[in-house]
Amino acid sequence: MKPIVLPPLPPPVEFVYSQGGPAGSTGPSETGMNNYVWLFEIAKGLLSESDANTPEVILRRVLEATGAERGFIVVRAGDSYVQRFDVQFDRRNLSTEERRFSQSLVKQAIRTGEIIYSADLSHDQRFAEHESIRLLGRTSVLVAPLRHADGSEGAVYLERRSDAGFPEDARWLIREFTEMAGLFLRRAIERDALRRRSQSLEHDLFARYDFKGIITQHPGMIALLRKVAQVASSDAAVLIHGETGTGKELIAQALHVNSERRSKPLVTLHTMALSGQLLESELFGHVAGAFTGATRERLGRLASANGGTLFLDEVADIMPEVQVKLLRFLDYGEIQRVGSDRTDKIDVRVIAATHKDLPALVRDGHFRQDLYHRLKMIQLEIPPLRARTGDIPLLVAHFLGAHWKRDGERPRWTASAERVLAMHAYPGNVRELAYAVKAACVMATGPELDVDVLPEDMRPAATKAPDSDFREFTGAEHKAARAAAQQKVDIAFLKGLMERHQGNAAAAARTSGIHRGQLHKLLTKHGIKHS
Repeated sequence: MKPIVLPPLPPPVEFVYSQGGPAGSTGPSETGMNNYVWLFEIAKGLLSESDANTPEVILRRVLEATGAERGFIVVRAGDSYVQRFDVQFDRRNLSTEERRFSQSLVKQAIRTGEIIYSADLSHDQRFAEHESIRLLGRTSVLVAPLRHADGSEGAVYLERRSDAGFPEDARWLIREFTEMAGLFLRRAIERDALRRRSQSLEHDLFARYDFKGIITQHPGMIALLRKVAQVASSDAAVLIHGETGTGKELIAQALHVNSERRSKPLVTLHTMALSGQLLESELFGHVAGAFTGATRERLGRLASANGGTLFLDEVADIMPEVQVKLLRFLDYGEIQRVGSDRTDKIDVRVIAATHKDLPALVRDGHFRQDLYHRLKMIQLEIPPLRARTGDIPLLVAHFLGAHWKRDGERPRWTASAERVLAMHAYPGNVRELAYAVKAACVMATGPELDVDVLPEDMRPAATKAPDSDFREFTGAEHKAARAAAQQKVDIAFLKGLMERHQGNAAAAARTSGIHRGQLHKLLTKHGIKHS
């Protein structure tokens, strides 16, 4: 699955390829005027801090605009130079031989500050003495230094595996690009270093702690897991808040298994379906004859968890009379079974969870304020899946591996199914996604998984062209029908996009890959509200 969706650019100019052009040319030819549009789009990407404008994406724009087949950014690493942000259009896994480049050309471009261009390195007498250049063979090369205020620390290296060369317009564009891109390179390298360090810390976090069942690469979730690791060894009560299906029980498990209580029980009690007396009995236990039907003594969940952890799911639904007894236990560590006069001392850590707004319930008098403050000594907030859409491909792959049962078949999603999985709002969060993938595995008749194997409520409504009366079967009728169909698609897409992002146009632009200005124009054009 590909989380980054690039906005369309204008078609590249039809270059007239030749061995060169006027040496003193300072701008694009008439056939290359479209390069100004390319350059403007690339400049917007350089100025953007969006994840959709990573160095690889910007470099791909440059390859598209210049007609290069392969490109990368070379940066200084001590006394040598290394490739970074490699892009090639055929998406092959390049061999060591194919990854070769001339450090001599890079050093010369950086030293002189000049663009080096050769239409055919194999016959270019300027570089005949360089062995590394001869090894490249019949190749057109364009090497441009990336400059900033403190000098040049890298270069853009473009190749075409032929002697057709790069046209004059491409050389003009790369010169203009490198004038802008030096500072971007420095920032990109710094961000890449931070990303690598963050990945190292994440790897260390998952290596040191047990987060079984938790699949994520989202910064917010990683921060949450760091907090879980920090507080796991404490005996303080923890309140986990998150929408239904976000994985609150998995976080409770992580708190328990990473604590010194891991060898003792983790006992779970789902309070939502239990009435007051039944919940009190389940939680604190009862003696025989305590109430009608209590024929035997019951230990209770708290006593069963002695020395370990009790996870109270949906704590907001606990009845007021039970809240009082739970507060007493949290304060004094004592329980009293239903129908008994005796109190017992036990050692249990309590982790509570809810999807409801507890502060609002406290204000309305439905939940005890003192109990709320006692439970929330440490608070953990789990983001909904719609706020961490980058995790969807990871989760889909995980659930597909867990639920696919057909031996000898390697399942794969169609592009349409991938789009549906990526764009669905998931009101049921991770649990809904897990059920959707499991259902797809059950409904599949072969290894290719299309939209039809997904649950019906996830499938997009079929987009039909509006009824048209082609009485004359003219081009004008056809054009009008196409325009109406396009408008219908645009409105459906924009409404769904803004609903997914709660009307936040900036967030919608970032995740959709549509430029923010263009998105505002479309929203205004179709009268769709946004902020």
